[in-house]
Parts: sequence; structure tokens; C-alpha cells
Amino acid sequence: MTTHTLKNIQRQLMLITCCALLAACGSDSSSDTVANSGAGSNTGTDSGDKQALLLNPRVQLTQGKTITKLYALTAMQELQLIQPGKHGNANVQGNTFTYQAGANAHGADHVKIAIVSNDKIETINWLIRVNKPSPRFTTLAIGDSTKDKVWQCVADTQTHQGVVWATPLQPTSQTYAWGDWPPTLPAFQAQCQFTDSDGNSQACTTDRLVEYANQQNWCGRNDWRLPASYEMKELVSEQDYALDNNQAAIDPYFFAATSFESYWLADDDGQPHSDNIAPTLDFATGRYTPVMQNKRKPKSAMLVSGVKRDTTLPSEQKKPQAEKDSFIRLDNDGQPLAKSQQSDDYNDTPWRCLDDMRGLVRDNFYLRDKQFSNVFWLTPDPQDLTNTNQVLSIQVGVPDVIANINQTQLCGRHDWRLPTADELAMLLYKGEQESNYSLLYTASLNQPESGDYWVKTAAGYGLYSLPTMADLQPKVTTDADTARILLIATEFEQRATEDPRSVNNHSKPNFNNLRQAYASDPDHWPPAFVDDELNYQELGIMPKPSFPHDNPYSERKVALGEKLFFDPFLSQASDVSCSSCHDPKLGWGDGKEVSIGHDRQRGKRNAPTIVNSAFLPTLFWDSRAATLEQQALMPIQDPVEMAENLPRLLSRLNAHPQYPALFKQAFPEDGINADITEQQLGMALATFQRTIISNTSRFDTFVAQADNAGDTSALSDKELWGLDIFRRNGRCANCHMGAEFTDHKMQNVGLTYYQGFYEDLGLYNVDAQPSSVGKFKTPSLRDVMNNHPWFHNGLLDTMEGVISMYSAGMADNAPFGWNKYDPTYPVLSKQIRPLNLTVEEAQALQAFLVTITAPTRQMPATRAELALNEDVSSD
Repeated sequence: MTTHTLKNIQRQLMLITCCALLAACGSDSSSDTVANSGAGSNTGTDSGDKQALLLNPRVQLTQGKTITKLYALTAMQELQLIQPGKHGNANVQGNTFTYQAGANAHGADHVKIAIVSNDKIETINWLIRVNKPSPRFTTLAIGDSTKDKVWQCVADTQTHQGVVWATPLQPTSQTYAWGDWPPTLPAFQAQCQFTDSDGNSQACTTDRLVEYANQQNWCGRNDWRLPASYEMKELVSEQDYALDNNQAAIDPYFFAATSFESYWLADDDGQPHSDNIAPTLDFATGRYTPVMQNKRKPKSAMLVSGVKRDTTLPSEQKKPQAEKDSFIRLDNDGQPLAKSQQSDDYNDTPWRCLDDMRGLVRDNFYLRDKQFSNVFWLTPDPQDLTNTNQVLSIQVGVPDVIANINQTQLCGRHDWRLPTADELAMLLYKGEQESNYSLLYTASLNQPESGDYWVKTAAGYGLYSLPTMADLQPKVTTDADTARILLIATEFEQRATEDPRSVNNHSKPNFNNLRQAYASDPDHWPPAFVDDELNYQELGIMPKPSFPHDNPYSERKVALGEKLFFDPFLSQASDVSCSSCHDPKLGWGDGKEVSIGHDRQRGKRNAPTIVNSAFLPTLFWDSRAATLEQQALMPIQDPVEMAENLPRLLSRLNAHPQYPALFKQAFPEDGINADITEQQLGMALATFQRTIISNTSRFDTFVAQADNAGDTSALSDKELWGLDIFRRNGRCANCHMGAEFTDHKMQNVGLTYYQGFYEDLGLYNVDAQPSSVGKFKTPSLRDVMNNHPWFHNGLLDTMEGVISMYSAGMADNAPFGWNKYDPTYPVLSKQIRPLNLTVEEAQALQAFLVTITAPTRQMPATRAELALNEDVSSD
């Protein structure tokens, strides 16, 4: 190998290595630019013989156009292509660089070439902006001689109807506090053009910036403002995002200075805000999700000028909601056509009206009326009075036709009327590039005729010209005008309101008067705020349990039942006992949200306490067991709880070294040689559970003393107020009544999670009645503070949370859309109403709940505590 050949190989290796390193390291640090970028013609050639070498040239090209650049090279220099770009075809031949933009591509393209010599490599980083024939962005002169090197303007034809952006050329040196908040957060200094000679940055606020931009008429405009989130997101360019190259997700040609800094947004992005925080957006990891920041913490800012789209209106959404997802087509009885027919042609499957199920329409009507509404549109039929061929005068024709339509009760309704201008606008839409509003959903509306339509206005009546309108302002009318009609009907959802007896009755009472009112037997207490006074049972002292004739009390039966209750032998794997979920140390519950059973499986419901189960007419949250004897056997067989089948368990019990003798002692009447039976197992467990009753509470003492001697000292003022709230403003006694603090009924309190992941249909799983969906047993509140978490699903572990939910009226999810026609959609109990309790009332109510809670009984009640006669068997 010759010396010359070796040198050539070494030079080529060096070139390959340098090019690889340059490609990895990104742009050259030089700030040179190309002044004459041009439009990118077919003959855009620049010899460059007498110009200094531009290391960062910039140029714009229209799709399909070509730019050519000739470089003056010496005999020892060579032009090389290092990075070819992605939006066009880059090519190097000799000393000529050529780039042809793709016919369909658009965006910023990065192309790297290098001039290579023996001892030097000069990298040239081309930034080429490929435009459509009508470019989206155009740079404008800002028109402010004092700030022209600080800010720039960029016209944007794509965002809404076209806007202009004002962007800082050094964003990190242009930082502001939000709105009129001063940038006084410790350790965070603002920098902006309003900083005075002493470095005082109090004026660095976005309000001051907006005011200045409008005063100076930047780019000939005076409507500058902070951008909304939807506007900023329109600038996000995923194809430009390159974290490894420090390139933000924004067009680098027009927004070259924009990097990963955060920018303030207008306070209108739909998120809940506290007083001192506002949304920001960046063009890196936070480019789609606004981040809340302290308003005094300086951030960068862009301004925008132009018509702002109100994205809360259907007419100004970025994309209208699909027709199939917007309406339910109803027959003349007001019932939905089959889902398979919802997209049929009107001539094949006619419908009479439309149920509007667009969420934005519902939200806007709520903002207008402060109530949720259901919205219906009457479908025009060419064969009757609803046809849109007829033109009517507002004085005579319109009222007569509407009266006749309502008399006919089309679609089962008699409240059809003219829409307001705002309501009819809910059917119109103006897209990003359109100049006029257009009527949407014409197929569902059965192709209404073009022309003027009557609308109701604040001043009387006006006209909308359909199917297109320049704006949403109704035309002024005269008595001589005639127009077509398109009718609407709305109805408010029936939402519960506060009990009228409680309204304006939430102040702290006169405690002397309150004590006098309760210093007697419960039958003479102030009337409770209940809905069913006839069936109301007043609160009182707990009675003693009774034992059924077919399973009478015996001490031996109780002892056997207690042993079985605590014995994991009853479960398939001998690892779960009844006491695993009903622990006396935990109020005879388990303290868990939902119980854990066989093989560590998570149950679906919270374990209820067994305290006072002797008084329950039905058992389980869904009342599927009619007696304690039935209930006792069900967890044993449940595959999630104890997972044992009864025949196998009875076989194991009969082979046990102790249980056969214990059963014979407890059930001597069944014969000395009889095997243990399923019935005996249930009877023993049930008898034990009937002996677990509440101890005497302070509330019981209060009732007894108030009844006998008018003594109310057992309760403090706060606790006595809580008793009054429980019975009255709190409406608790509607369901938690009587000595046991329960009506023993099934109620839906709004925690069904219908059609959701945590769905539990409650009583419906037992009786399959549509009205039973979501209903659960009203639990006794005796010893309530010993048995958290609360509700059938263990939803809440604090009583403050429980009271707050009831005070707010629980989760009243009224049906909407298709749910309105679902016969099994859960209906909230009519006893649930908003309470609007004050903080002091809530605290007093909780204090009262403590008084009905006694220390948990750890052992079975004795014969004396059960008030059993001596003649009751003790065998």
C-alpha cells in the first residue's frame, strides 16, 4: 500500500467520523442567517461568490419548488451531504446544493451539508420551511420601533378564523406574573421591557403587557390578549419535537426562539382554579395538558390577536359532534326507535322528534337556567303542520299552528314552542376555515327547507336564515314578515331541593328552649321532618331480642355457635372464619372497605356488623336472607368468602373429635345417634348472633331520664342540638327511625355505580325488579361510630365525609341520553334531599352519633341481659 493511498483512507475515515459526530451533536452554534430567503422558485439559484459563508441559512419553499445554492470551493474542498431532511429531496453534486420540496409535504425541514478540506470541516445547517401554496404562517412587522428587536408577529391562518401571534425573541428574558398579580414571589425575579432603571419588576405583568401591545397597535391590531389553551395547542407540532436536539414541539422557522419554557394561558381552559393559580402550557412534555402555576411566579408569555372561539358552544367546537351521537330518534309516543333503526332514512323508518343528547347543549342550558334540562326537537314532516314548506306570520299563523300541534301532542308532548335565537344556534356550526355558520344534522331534521325561520328574542321575535348565516344575530322583523318554523321543547330535570321546613332554619338554637322541648318522653318531642308521618317510629330505647319458637335460646346452643363462629374449620382451606370479617375488637366488622375471603379474594361489599342482627327482618345488604338461620349458612358456601360446600363440611364436622358431642348437647331433642345437620349448624350460629346486642348508650340514658324526670343533662348542648338536627334539618329520621335507628327498608342512596367498574345492583340481584336497582338495606345506626368504613361498599372512612355527602344530596345522577329510556336505571330514594347543613350543624350531628354509640360487646349477652325468663331452657 502506497503512502498516498494510506493518506486517502485516513482522510476518508476522519471525514466519516466527523460527519457522524456532527449529525449527533445537532446545529452549529453560529447565529448566521440568510436574509433573502425567497419564495422558492424553480430557478432560485445563488452563486454565493462574493458573500460570506452562511452557516445557518433559512429559506421558504412552496410545495414542489426547488432551491439551488452554489458554493465557491477550492481545489482542496469538497461539498458533502450529511443529513438529507424529511420533507424534500436534498442533493449535492460538485459544488452545488439542491433541495426540492415534496409535493404534499409541509413543515420545517433540517438539512445538513459540510464543506470538507484536509484540515477543516465547516457545517452548514439549512432550515427550510416547506409551505402549502397558501402558507399557514407569515412574519409581520411589529410596528413598534422601541420593541422590534424584542417581539415579533406571526400571522396564522389555521387557528380558528385566522389570528396573529406576538412572540418574544428571548422568552426567558420576557417573563411576567399572571394578570395584574405583582411578581413578588420570593426567589423568583421577573424580567421584561417594563423593568425600570432600578430593576423594579412590579410592572412585569401580563395585564401590563397586553395594555402596552394594544396601545402601540402591534402589527396594526389593538385586540391583543393572552391565548386560550385551544389556541396555544394549535401551535403544537409533533413532527418538530426533538428532545435530543433541544427542539420544542413548535415550528422552528417561525418560532425559532421558543423552547421548553412555560407560557401563561387565559383563565378559561375549563379547569377549576383557586384564586392564586392560573394555567400554563409548554411545548415539551406539557404541550397538551395545562399546568397550574402560582400567578406571582414569572413565566413567559405569548399574545394573540383575532376572534376567539368559544369552545363551550356547539357552534364553535373545533369539530362538531357526530350526528349519530347527538340525537335519539323518537316515535310519536316519545319512545326511541330501535338502535338498529337510528340511522335509517326518514322515508323508510320515520321518526317524530329528536332527543338532543349533546353534552354541550345540556351544559349551556344549565348555565342559562341554573337547572339541568332535557331538550327535544320536533322533526318536520312534509305531510302535516310541522312541514317547513309553509311560511307563517308571527301574529296569526305561528300561534295557531303551534296550538294545533300541541293539541295533537306530537311525540307525546304538548309544550312545543319556537326556539330562542341561542337555542336554534345550537344547531349551527362554523368550522376553522368557514366564514358562515351552517345548519348541522339536516338528516335528523328531515332536510328542512331553506329560508327564514322564526326565533324568539329578548325584544320579541327575529329571523334566522337557514341553512347558512353570516353571524348569529337575528334579523329584525316587521309585522309583514313571514317565515318557517322549527319547534323545540325543553323540560327541567326533577332534582330534589332542600326541605322547606329547613330553609333559613340553620342558625344555632336557644339551648334553654331546646332542652325544654326534649325534656319529656319521645312522643312529645318536636315534630320530626319526615315525609311519611303516618309510618314514622320515634327514636327510643332498645328492646330485648326475641328467639324464634323453632330455634329457642339455650346456653349450650350459644356456646356451640360461638365456637363455630370463631373456627376457621368451617372454610374450605381452614383459613377463614366468620370472625375474620366480624371481629368483636372491630365492632364485629373488619374495618376494611370490603372484606377479604378465600384465597385472598377481594369481596364486593363491606362487612356489616352482627350487633343487633337479632332485630333484622332480612339479612345481608341486599336482603337475600329472610332469617339469621339462612344467613349463617350463606357465607360458608360463597366462593369468595369461605368457599366450602355444605355436604363436605357436614361430613368433616361429623368426623371431628369434638363437634359431634357438642351438637348432641345443644340439640338433644334430635336423638343421641343423629348426625350433625345443616339445620343445626345454622341454628347454632344464629342463636349465638342473637346474643350480640348493643350495650346501653348515653342516648338511652338521656331518653330514660328525660321521660322519667325531665332531666336532659345526659347530653351536652352540642349533642342535644345534634339530636334535633338528626330528627329535623338532617332528615336522618326518615330512614333511621325507631329504637333501632332503621326503617328496615331498602333504599337507593346513589352509590350504584351503574354501568361502571364498581357497579352493584343491590336488591335487583335478588328480585330482578327494575325498581330495585341500586337499593340496599338501611343499616341500623346503633353503635355507628364503631363500624367504619361506611356504606355497602365501604366508600367513606370518616363521618365528616358521610355527613357532607348527605348534606349535598348524595350522588343524584339523573338519567340523560339513552339512560332516560333504560327501565333499570337506578332512581335515588325520594328521602334523599340536599340538606345544606352548616359546619356547626355537621359537627353537632356527628357529636350526637357518638351518643348512640356504646362500647362494643365482646361476649354474648347473659340470660339477664337478654331478659329471658327462668323457664327458658338453659340446657
